[in-house]
Order: sequence, then C-alpha cells, then structure tokens
Amino acid sequence: MVRFRRRALARAMTSLTVTAMATPAVVRAQADRFDSPIVSVQWLADHLNDPNVVVLQLASTRRDYTSGHIPGARFLWFNDVAPSNPDLNTELPSVARLDSLFESLGVSDNSRIVVYGQTITPIVARVFMTLDYLGAGDRAAVLDGGLAAWKADGHPVSTETPKVARGKFTPHVHSDVVVNAEFVKANIDKPGIRILDARTPNFYSGEGGGGPRPGHVQSAQNIPFTTLTDSTGKMKDRAAISGLFAAAGVQPTDRVVTYCHVGQQASLLFLAAKYVGIKPSLYDGSFEDWSSRDDTPIVGPVKK
Repeated sequence: MVRFRRRALARAMTSLTVTAMATPAVVRAQADRFDSPIVSVQWLADHLNDPNVVVLQLASTRRDYTSGHIPGARFLWFNDVAPSNPDLNTELPSVARLDSLFESLGVSDNSRIVVYGQTITPIVARVFMTLDYLGAGDRAAVLDGGLAAWKADGHPVSTETPKVARGKFTPHVHSDVVVNAEFVKANIDKPGIRILDARTPNFYSGEGGGGPRPGHVQSAQNIPFTTLTDSTGKMKDRAAISGLFAAAGVQPTDRVVTYCHVGQQASLLFLAAKYVGIKPSLYDGSFEDWSSRDDTPIVGPVKK
C-alpha cells in the first residue's frame, strides 16, 4: 500500500513538473497573439523595440518610405503581395513566393507583425488578409490611422533603412480565407453565409459600370469600403462596424464572403469583419472575374 502511494505521488510530481515546464511556452504563444487585428499608435510606441515585433510600411514607391517612416519599419512594396497576371489583377501570389517575401523582411514564426500605410487603406488590409491566409493572422495587426496617426501623436520618423536579418517563417495555409467563383455560386442564398460587396453604391447598382456585365453578385448586400473608416483614416469603433454588418443582414455567427472590383476594397471589409469577430473569406477574383464569366448570376442596373 505504501509502495502504491509512493508511485502515485511520483506520477503526480512528474505531471506537475511537465506542466510547469510547458507553461512558459504556452504563455509565450499566447503573448505573441494580438487580441485585435487593429492596434493603436500607443501600443506600437510601447512595443516598438520588442525583439519579436516586425513593422512593415506598405507603400507604392520606395520614395514614400525613404522620405520618413516609423523607426525600424521595413519597406513592403504593394505589387509584391498583390501582383497582376494576364487574366486577373492583384491576385494572391503562390505560397512559396509569399514565404520568401516575408522571410526577406525578417518575419519569423514568433514575430508579431504590424502593417501600416499612410492611413488604414484597402491595400494595407490586403497585407493583413494575406498573412491571415498564411496562418499568421493572430500574430498580425494593422496600425490604426497609419503613419498619419503616428505623426499626429508626436512620435518620430526615420529616414534610415534598417539592416534586417532573414527570418524563418513557416506558412500554415488557411485555405478558407480565399474563395473562388465556384464557392460563391454554390453559396448564393445559403443560410449562414452572406455575400458582401465592398464597392461604392454606384458600382453595386451597376449604374457606374464595372466589368463586361455591370451590377452585383446575386444575393449580395452592399457595405461600401468608404463607410468603414472615419475622416482621420482610422477604423470606426466596433459598435459602428457591427451596425453596418447588422444592417446588411449579417448575423454574428454568419460567415461572410467579401468582394469588390479586384480584391482590394474587399480586403478592408475582410479586416472589418475580423475586427468585430465575424468569420470572413475573400473572393480574390471579385467582380472582375465574376462579370467576365457567362455562368454567374448578376443583378444588373434597373432599367428606367
């Protein structure tokens, strides 16, 4: 009986030791995650020198970056994450190409990645969507208000290009982040899935043109990307964003599929959905793909 109790005690002590050894790793893993896909200027100022924080400035030209950026930020060219191909504009590159790109920017498996532009824009949100697709969405965030907010709060900028050691990044592809036309067709009017058009109302109605067959995807509701941010280029608060989704008939448990012209504006709506806890997917081909096909239902302009 005594021997049995000793063995039981030894097993219990071993279990406690293993748990104690595992706890720091679990804590670190949790600490690497963001609570929100939007982070404040103050958060970044407080964590700018953390060794695992990687800051990326998305810009159309290197001149935009070298003229003044957040200290330590690395330059990310938009065309590297959303290049055009002979068939469609701004399509997602291959996983291998994206892996190499982010590693060249110093991104590793333990990195917390903050992306910014001049303000919160669709192309900045596109980078977040790409990282989410690669399985790093919980370790990535967009800087609320971007460089404009950073400067407005009195924080310094730099013209120096930092030296960056290549990272070690392991993609874990979330294939449900990006969908195609076949998925959209199969889920028109399907309960639990809402299709959302991020274009401005004139393109949604078809009166502004847009593609060989203007109009919108059958059953799609319109949440224009221009309604998601305020006059300073910051994301509107959660209550306001949630109200926009509710007005479009989206329930909190729904999955939404966002689209626009070519997948940029829809990326901002994708980000907004993540911000309020709604599961999003992006139709990357968007209306450029949908309207060029002859097997996709479109609600066109109302004839007067």
